[in-house]
Amino acid sequence: MTDKNLLVLDMSGSDISVTHLWEKSRFLEKLSEICFESVVWDPNSIHTHAETKRFDDFNALVQFAESVEADSLVLVDSNQIFLDQQIVSEGLKSFRPQKIDYFTQWEHCRLPVGIGVRAISTRVLEQEVFNSPKDCINHIQSNPSEFKFHYDMVHQTPYEDTLLDSRDSPSLRLLVENSNGKTKWGLGGFLSIAKKAGEDAPLYQPDVTALRVDERKMPAAYGFESPECAEFPTYIMFDIINICNAKCIHCPQSLTNLNGGKPDFLSERGHLSMETYKQVIDECSEHKIQFVRITADGEPLVHKQLVDMVKYAKEKGVGPVGLTTNGSLLKPDRIRKLIEAGLFMVDFSLDASTPETFEVVRTGLKWDKVVGSVHEFIKIRDELGASTKIMVSFVKQGANIHELDDFVNYWTPIVDEVLIREMISNVGLVATSESEFAGWDHRWPCVHFFRRVVINHQGVLKACPIDWQQKTAYRSMDQTSVHNAWHSHHYWMNRMEHLNDEIPDERVCKSCKDWAGTPWKMGYEKVVASMGD
Repeated sequence: MTDKNLLVLDMSGSDISVTHLWEKSRFLEKLSEICFESVVWDPNSIHTHAETKRFDDFNALVQFAESVEADSLVLVDSNQIFLDQQIVSEGLKSFRPQKIDYFTQWEHCRLPVGIGVRAISTRVLEQEVFNSPKDCINHIQSNPSEFKFHYDMVHQTPYEDTLLDSRDSPSLRLLVENSNGKTKWGLGGFLSIAKKAGEDAPLYQPDVTALRVDERKMPAAYGFESPECAEFPTYIMFDIINICNAKCIHCPQSLTNLNGGKPDFLSERGHLSMETYKQVIDECSEHKIQFVRITADGEPLVHKQLVDMVKYAKEKGVGPVGLTTNGSLLKPDRIRKLIEAGLFMVDFSLDASTPETFEVVRTGLKWDKVVGSVHEFIKIRDELGASTKIMVSFVKQGANIHELDDFVNYWTPIVDEVLIREMISNVGLVATSESEFAGWDHRWPCVHFFRRVVINHQGVLKACPIDWQQKTAYRSMDQTSVHNAWHSHHYWMNRMEHLNDEIPDERVCKSCKDWAGTPWKMGYEKVVASMGD
């Protein structure tokens, strides 16, 4: 059965002058090639073509769509004079309005803005009352958990070309008027004209009130949390070592292979070189970074250059810098050096409120030593008059859940933040004992591809902070830069697979259940941000 898509030409953001460009660009002819019928949304009474049905009441437009049994509304702005009907027609083949609520060739897609369309299933229009097409889109993007999305991932251009905006502008009007009708008005035609003219098409101006944006800073339901993050990750995480002095029961460090030794992913011990660390920090110094987290697939205090790492980031103006540690290797002299190096915050992983439970959960460590280190850190910080923040954290699991309230009550008046974490499987390596995340009828996109990069102990950039087996690794930092990785085809493709809930079987993400442990409204960096500037 072929879907019936009703094309809606949106005139709400235009003036009469745009209609003079339609003939030169074959605009109306292209529209007729896309859908079985076209109508005009024209609340300002601009459109003058009598042969096309015009609506200024959106409810009446919806009723008309029902009368012709349309499955979706395909939305085109009246100033999309470079609309490519072939790309639109091919893209709509992947849109199934019976199952998908919103289809787009705008957000997240590797196409210049305005080349493609957006489409809304008429099922959505039956659920709510809207005042306009834009009102409907805004509602969908503001309530992503209620709708199923599909983003066009077939049509692609290089990242630099996606920054072009093919919608109407003074420079593009001039190009159209000078073309004398000889230009191919598709994607290739537009790009060649823009380059011949020696001009850059204007970038899309983002809606600063939007919660999230795509890589071109366009408002999006899921995506980057700021325009700065769309350009460059604002959260940088370093897993500086894979050696640990503990075997916590909820951590892959406690695992053994069939011979009783270390599993393969831990068999090669290593630590991040200072050279690679400086390379990344130097690049970060050219961007706005909200948080640098130093942690490990092990214990970061084992790394002999940890203090130098904190100090270097501080000197370069990159940070704030946080440290996650089990606290067992902290001595007064090292505490003092870390604070004086400019450490913004330290997160002690404790997971218990009694010695008995602590030494079960955090096997290999001693309660008195670790808790003593926390109190010593507080004492030295206060003596120095420093502003370093102190957090303690607790991973909920069967062995400690009975001590949760006591943990919160004891530490809340003493430290700056008490963080309670859900237990995760570390991408299937560890069995979860207590936590069952609230699910959804279909999975939401994993936040990790949109929020941060991780530099592992081998100096390789990867996406997932709990991917101990390095299956989301991209490239070594001697083969790429953070910026190039962030805008690479690899990252874009993984994001699109998550956005469309179409992850191939061979991806480690396919069988991962830990995505549900990180809702979009949560995040470690958000907790850190709440602790101070």
